[in-house]
Amino acid sequence: MSGPKRYYIETYGCQMNVADAELMGGVLKREGHVRVDDPAEAEVVIVNTCAIRDHAEQRVIGRVGQLNMHKLERPGVRLGVAGCVAKELGKELLELAHVDFVVGPDSYRHLPEVLDRVDEGERVVLDRFSRSENYEDLEPYRIERCAAWITIMRGCDKFCSYCIVPFTRGREKCRSPEGILEEVRRAVQDGAREVTLLGQNVNSYRSGDWDFPDLLSAVAQVDGLRRVRFTTSHPWDFTPRLVDAIANHPTICEHVHLPVQSGSDRILAAMRREHTVAWYRERVAMLREAVPGCALSTDVIVGFPGETDADFQATFDLMSEVRYNFAYVFVYSPRPHTPAAAIRDDVVPHEAAVERLEALNALQRGIGTAYLLEKVGTVQDVLVQGEAKRGLGLVAGWTEQRETVVLPGDRALVGEIVAVRISGLSGITLHGEVDRTDSREGEKLLELAMLDASA
Repeated sequence: MSGPKRYYIETYGCQMNVADAELMGGVLKREGHVRVDDPAEAEVVIVNTCAIRDHAEQRVIGRVGQLNMHKLERPGVRLGVAGCVAKELGKELLELAHVDFVVGPDSYRHLPEVLDRVDEGERVVLDRFSRSENYEDLEPYRIERCAAWITIMRGCDKFCSYCIVPFTRGREKCRSPEGILEEVRRAVQDGAREVTLLGQNVNSYRSGDWDFPDLLSAVAQVDGLRRVRFTTSHPWDFTPRLVDAIANHPTICEHVHLPVQSGSDRILAAMRREHTVAWYRERVAMLREAVPGCALSTDVIVGFPGETDADFQATFDLMSEVRYNFAYVFVYSPRPHTPAAAIRDDVVPHEAAVERLEALNALQRGIGTAYLLEKVGTVQDVLVQGEAKRGLGLVAGWTEQRETVVLPGDRALVGEIVAVRISGLSGITLHGEVDRTDSREGEKLLELAMLDASA
């Protein structure tokens, strides 16, 4: 058995991958391995991957090639690929990317044994699905203490015609509510003020008699927890009971990510999305009636095979009508194994798809900026996440609606939820400062930050 090693994990993709990186960290930490923040210091380098779009996959493979330099400079370095690309490509990665090991999303528990086998000269591929692996008994190694990612389920049963997730993460597997609630309590004890419940489709969570509104309501009532988020939602499973839970629990953030993908019923049917535009509009109206200040974000795909100018116009019109706070717009990318990848007729030219993407992004920039400008002059509760990327003496955090705010302060503010008076906007980043008049707590925290900065 090999001894403890220094390891580095580089993560691409969604919040599920971030949570998986913390899970892998927990598995390795339990065996005595030590996390480092620089691959140049690591003996084990793991690239945690996303396969949702071809561009993401190619970017990851390119990055693995760059990281190979550490193996060339230090022959004892072990290089591996984890996550969705690991499951998609499997043993091909051994030659394609010249790695030592490949571990799929259901194999993280076995990382220590994988490293032992690699040290013995073996190149290892573990990429099979497990019908039962939920990592229920494993403690993640959290990188951030004040905000915790909590995976409540893995995989997806929707099989949208464009989506590779069921083929890289498998079918739905839900954790027990008892295990989830215990993990939330531990995270709060360790300093988390906010948790985000994660799943490919959190709304379809079910364990025994518990459904997602039951679980969300129970998590919202955990002592000491200030904020609860969840992602990602599917419109088909967005029920009145779920809206009631959001409306009835102050700790559940007024922000919902509700992917629509297209504003055309014809394209939605081709995507096998289950919902119609009318169904989606009803869910939006239901949410906004019950929670008037709720922020709404979405995902949109343009250039899906067969999308006509009329179909695109329907999407443009829907986005103009709904007025999302934020939208992630992507050009359709064919993925292996998916039904849509087999479509050869009515393929939308790439140039046309890019024009549509740019049109929607321009529309959304205007709408999003208008929402953010409404915040200028108001006081917002901000969870401070850490030091800002640019500028000394600045920290950054986010509002309940998940808007980024930068303000003066030091690490004394990190992990605190403080009242911030918004003074301006730069791009999509709000700027402000702790509001001294809003609460004595805010004034005390500002004084602590200033003392810390001058020390």
